[in-house]
Formats: sequence, structure tokens, C-alpha cells
Amino acid sequence: MNKALRYNKNKLQWALVDFDSLQPLVQVLEFGCQKYAKDNWKLGLDKTEILESLQRHLIELFKGEQLDEESKLKHIGHVMANAMFYSYFQLKEEKDKVNEG
Repeated sequence: MNKALRYNKNKLQWALVDFDSLQPLVQVLEFGCQKYAKDNWKLGLDKTEILESLQRHLIELFKGEQLDEESKLKHIGHVMANAMFYSYFQLKEEKDKVNEG
């Protein structure tokens, strides 16, 4: 059977991601939309503050706590959100440096 040519070498393999496991992340983002505004975090966050927040939620997981007291959502979702925020701003910095170059 003949197949069309595809040039996918070195491209991201999104099929490797388990999208159901991202549900806690999405729930935290939805909570943020209600508390602040949609994409409020994209306006700018201090990277140290992001890591501190991530660490606080991670410590609660180490202590055996599953749910955040304020949001009533899983701490892992908050960890994931903070990791995404950090990654977003790190990538943004890298793109900005290239564009300045």
C-alpha cells in the first residue's frame, strides 16, 4: 500500500502525552480565570515567585496533603501550572533574545 510522504523527523510527538493526566492543570487554570482573569498570568510573573509557589505546593504533597486549602484543587495541578508558567516565561525570554539579536 502506498503512503503519502511525511517529514516528521525531529518534530514533537504529542501522542506521547497523556492528556487525561493534565486535568488537574486545566482545573487550576480555570480557577485562575475565575479568581483573576483569563490569561492574567501571561501579563508577567516573577520567576522566583513562580518557583516559590511551585515549591510550596510540592512541600504539601511531601507532607501527604493532596488538596490546596484555598482552591480545593489538587496540589499537583498547582505544581503543573507553576511549571508551565515558568516554562512559558523562560521560552519567552529566549525568543526575545533571538529577536533582539
